[in-house]
Formats: sequence, C-alpha cells, structure tokens
Amino acid sequence: MTQHTLFVCVLCRSSKSAQEKTESSAGQSLFEQLQQGLAACDWPEAIHLHPVRCLGACGHACVVALAAPTKLTFILSQLSTASVPELLQFSGQYVACAEGRVPYKERPEVVRQGIHAVLPPLPVPNVEP
Repeated sequence: MTQHTLFVCVLCRSSKSAQEKTESSAGQSLFEQLQQGLAACDWPEAIHLHPVRCLGACGHACVVALAAPTKLTFILSQLSTASVPELLQFSGQYVACAEGRVPYKERPEVVRQGIHAVLPPLPVPNVEP
C-alpha cells in the first residue's frame, strides 16, 4: 500500500492568534484536530500525519501538504480547524485516486479555494533488471 503523508505546519499562526500571543499556534491546533479526525476514520493507517516546523507560506497560514510517491502533491493554505472535515474528506479521495488526481469538481470547497500549489510527482528512476 502506498504511504500517504499529510504534512501540517505546526508553527502557522493566524493573524488573530499572532496578535493574541496564544500558547498554542493555529497550526498546532489544526494538527491536533486532524489527529483526532484521522483516528475516527475508517482508513487512518493510509495517511501518516506529520508535523513540520515550516512550509514556507507564512503569509497564507495555516498550511498543509498532502503527498505520496508517484502522486501529485497538494499544498493547501489559508486553513483553520473548521477545515478539518473537508481536509479529511479530500485526504480519503486522494488515497483512493491512483495518481492523486481528484477531479476538481469533486474536491471539497475548502480544498478548491485553498490550493496554494500542485506539484507533479517526483520522477521514479528506471531500474534495469
């Protein structure tokens, strides 16, 4: 089975949390909500949730990236804990699509609006027998 990884920037701060200087960043809260949501899914073993310290889109917080070998990589931005149900829905769709090409019209609204970048799959080196 292909290993899918959902990277979540745990340092992302929404403009509101940055002003309030809250203990937990918006990214950390998003990570925790996704962790709880994945535990309740029928397919939690299909996705590895991985915290990262920066995805380089700080002006577009909160940011996640969904990646797997031989699949498109989606970088999604301007997310919040309210995005969790749709992120989980999209993650399930992504797992089910061979190349990660979830049809645009089938993607949840938060994903359609939050696409920061879509990267092609990394090339797989040819291995001669």
